[in-house]
Amino acid sequence: MGRPPCATCVRVWPSGRRRSVRPLAALISPPLLAAVLLSACAPGSPAAAAHPETAIATDPPSATALPVSTPVPTPLPLRVAVRAYHEPLDHAHRNYCGAGATEVLLSAWMAGLPDVETVARQIRLDPSSGATGADTVAGINAFLRPIVLPALGGDRYRGAHVISVDGVLQRLRADLGDAEAMRRFGHTVPVMVQTMTRTMPGWGGWQATHMITIAAASLDTGNPDVDTVTYAETPSPIAGYNGPPFQTITVRALWTAMRAFLADDPADPVNVIS
Repeated sequence: MGRPPCATCVRVWPSGRRRSVRPLAALISPPLLAAVLLSACAPGSPAAAAHPETAIATDPPSATALPVSTPVPTPLPLRVAVRAYHEPLDHAHRNYCGAGATEVLLSAWMAGLPDVETVARQIRLDPSSGATGADTVAGINAFLRPIVLPALGGDRYRGAHVISVDGVLQRLRADLGDAEAMRRFGHTVPVMVQTMTRTMPGWGGWQATHMITIAAASLDTGNPDVDTVTYAETPSPIAGYNGPPFQTITVRALWTAMRAFLADDPADPVNVIS
């Protein structure tokens, strides 16, 4: 059976068929925590004026090589406080990456979070395959509308089809270092991206489409092998993830995982929500 678009947290095998994930006897359950990510971490995003696109935006293609770029100073540290979230440890929630990443993103904006099933319904998550990027951004905006509409006059988040590492870095700098959001809301803005998991830490080489929320970045050198991002991981071991609730990887490692999603899942054009 072919894999449907954005089958978040579903292991994808070379045959193209999905197989159920064998439950693990051991449960890795790190304590739920409110992560105020410090110097290497980053908050926020720019106001709606920084997102003029009303439809999916597409960046120009980039070369495979990632040359050292000129660092762009940001007025604020690139970090935002978010809370860890752990998806339920059962087979029924193995494809809830989109809902889990949304819980993390919303935690920057809301003291009281909706339960995961409410989030899943709002982003139109299919338990057998996951959620698409377009449905996820629509759900995020629905949750945040009562907060941002009075201040911005419109939705805060946009979905984009970003096919260059420079496009990703621009959004991270703009959103995680958004001084206007800090002034209006008291925090900057986390960014959600879609990836493939094979090369990501904690997945043991398993390949699945995936959604993560980035809450911090250190982009001071312009060197993709030195600069880093910090993001939340929400899946359980049953979904294939065995690791801490937050991971820090290089920009090169992030782009490797994001490029793999672009190649693997062209049916889902929204790979960045910012």
